[in-house]
Amino acid sequence: MRLRAVVSVLLLAVAAVCITSCATIVGGGSSQPVSFSSSPSGAHFTVKASSGIQMADGSTPATVTLPRKNEYQVTVTMDGYRPQTLALTKGVNGWIWGNLFIGWLVGFIVDFASGSAYKLEPALISVTLETALLQDGSKTTFAVARLLPRMAASLKRDGLP
Repeated sequence: MRLRAVVSVLLLAVAAVCITSCATIVGGGSSQPVSFSSSPSGAHFTVKASSGIQMADGSTPATVTLPRKNEYQVTVTMDGYRPQTLALTKGVNGWIWGNLFIGWLVGFIVDFASGSAYKLEPALISVTLETALLQDGSKTTFAVARLLPRMAASLKRDGLP
């Protein structure tokens, strides 16, 4: 009976050590794959950390692995199309809450120090590129305006299209 109690305590201790820092072990670790696609495919992408350091580049479609502890700026370019820039932000990895049950303070410290407490969002970046040149080869400027009905009536009254 005493041997059974010792074995149970040992198994519980091993389980506690193995599950400490839940987000690091179960939630994917300190880095995360991020997929890039574009329409049309073959666009060039550049990923820069918030510090300005280039972390990755390539052509779509592709998947790169990035550290979770940073936020990133992604630029997608292709000849004849307008460049697109978007942010890759970090959110909270849900596995971090497992530290409330097992791991406690040590688990939280390990997860936040390694970056495992975060997840990159979005994990799939899909960009539809917009044409930057007219058919005759001239450049154009894009603008979208939303007019309220009263403003549209005022413009018509003043003779503007």
